[in-house]
Amino acid sequence: MELTETLALPIGTIALVIIFAIIPFILGIFVNIFTKFRKAFLIAGRVISILLAIFIAVGYSVGIAYSIEIPIDAWPFYVYACCFCGLTMGFLPLSTFYFTTCKKSKKRRACYLAISFIAFSLIFSGYVVLYNRAYGKISYQTERLELSINEFYTDHPEADKNSEINVLASFGEGVAWLTADISVYKDSITLKTVIINDDQKPDSCYHNDLPLDLVQDIIDEIIYYEPEIEYAMIGDFCSHPSLSIELADNKNAKMVKLYLPDLDGFHPNAQRLAKKINNLIEDSKIDPTKGCRND
Repeated sequence: MELTETLALPIGTIALVIIFAIIPFILGIFVNIFTKFRKAFLIAGRVISILLAIFIAVGYSVGIAYSIEIPIDAWPFYVYACCFCGLTMGFLPLSTFYFTTCKKSKKRRACYLAISFIAFSLIFSGYVVLYNRAYGKISYQTERLELSINEFYTDHPEADKNSEINVLASFGEGVAWLTADISVYKDSITLKTVIINDDQKPDSCYHNDLPLDLVQDIIDEIIYYEPEIEYAMIGDFCSHPSLSIELADNKNAKMVKLYLPDLDGFHPNAQRLAKKINNLIEDSKIDPTKGCRND
C-alpha cells in the first residue's frame, strides 16, 4: 500500500507521541518509584518537559512561519491556523509529566493521560491537513463539466435517447474496470453493466426496477456535485481507484460529466457518491469481484 496521507498521518502521530511523551512519562514514573531522588527527578522532569514543549511550539509554529516562504496561492488563514495548532501541541510533554506525577488515583491519571494523547492526535491531524493546504506542492482534484448533450450521444451511440436520464459510471482500479449504465424511464429504471476483470473478459448484466429513491439521490448528487481539491507534500506512483460519470438529462438537454480520481485517500463527497453507486450495484445482485448473476 502506498505511503499517502492516509498512512503518513497515523504513523507520524504515533512517532511524535513516542518522541515527545516517552521521556516525560519515564521521568514521571521515576518520581513515583525512586522516592529518595523524587526532588531531583521532579526538577529534571519539569525542565525537560518545558524544553520539549518549547521545541514543539517553535518547530511547529514559529519555525514554519519564518523558515518557509508563504506561496502566493496559500491562504493566510491556513498558515495562521497551522501555527496555532503547532503552539497548542506543546501541551503534550507538559500534560504527560503532570498527570504521571499528580496525586490522583491511578484510574483518574490514566484517564487524563488518554484524553491528553487523544487531544494531541486530533490537533496534530488538523495540523497536517492545514500544513498540506497551506504549503502542499501536489494537488489532488476532481473535475465537473457541463457539456452539450449531443457529446454524450456522440460518444455513446448505443445509449437510449427515449429515456429521461442516462447515467454512465465507470469504476477503475488498475486494469480492472466496472461500467454501470443506468437508464431512468417514466415507469421504470434499468441498470446495465459491463464488468472487465483482470483477464480482460467482459461480463454483461441487466437488472430492472431499481429503487427510485436511491437512484434519484445518486442523480441529485451528480447534478449538484462541487469539485474538491486537496493538497499534499508527497506523491506516489501507485494507481488510485477512480470514478468517471456522465449524466445525460434528456428533459433539459444537458450533460454533466464528473472525473473523480484518488478515491482511496481524498475527496469525501466523491467517495460518498462512489459508495452509493456501488451499493446500488451490490443491491442489484451484481458482484464486481465475481462477475454478474441475474437471479
